[in-house]
Amino acid sequence: MSDNPATPPSERLTEEITLLLDSMGLTLYDLVLPKKSGGVLRVFVDGPEGVTIDQIESVSRRVSVLLDVLDPFPGRYHLEVSSPGLDRLLKIPEDLRKNEGKWVSLKLVDAIEGQKVLKGRIGSVGDAGFFLHVDAGKKSRILEVPFLQLRSVQAEFWRPVPLAQEKVDKK
Repeated sequence: MSDNPATPPSERLTEEITLLLDSMGLTLYDLVLPKKSGGVLRVFVDGPEGVTIDQIESVSRRVSVLLDVLDPFPGRYHLEVSSPGLDRLLKIPEDLRKNEGKWVSLKLVDAIEGQKVLKGRIGSVGDAGFFLHVDAGKKSRILEVPFLQLRSVQAEFWRPVPLAQEKVDKK
């Protein structure tokens, strides 16, 4: 916990929720603050094997108590605790590393090869970007995607997998 009274409430809340989840063997995937009084405070939690309904309920109860103590926002708001889901947004390079070989949909700031939306499999991930294996039949290709070009990356869990799943080559 930050002892500095100048620490913004959102940072303190993030620190406290992270500590709470660490003690439960879980991680804070994302925290979305309410935009106005009466809004929703969304807490997305994850674990090494995902999260169960019982864990979500426990986190919800504990975060609720924490919110009562910290009172981080003026006015009313609703608490929503959930997992990030199978088709989660991948937000940081570590998310991409954990999902190498998986299918994703990218939205880009600037077009790469004339496209601002790309779908493919994540290849190797470096410090400044990653490789995307775009499978377009005979026009399959590997693109280098800088992190700075990403608007969003979303996992595509429901994409059909071929019977003989090929290994993604590391470039």
